[in-house]
Amino acid sequence: MRAKEIAVVLGLEPTPAKVEGVRSKARRLAERGWLVLEASGMFSPRRRSVAGPGGGSSS
Repeated sequence: MRAKEIAVVLGLEPTPAKVEGVRSKARRLAERGWLVLEASGMFSPRRRSVAGPGGGSSS
C-alpha cells in the first residue's frame, strides 16, 4: 500500500501533511522489521515464518 492509502484506511484526510506523517511512521516500522518498503515506494507487512514441527521452543 502507498502511504496515502494507509492514511485513508486509518481515517485520516489524504492531505500532504497527514500522508507525510504516515510515510515517516511507516519508514520507521520498515527499519524495525514490521513492514517491508518495496522499491516502488509501497509498504507491505513483513511475512513471518511459521514454525514447523520441532521449530517451537523446547520446554
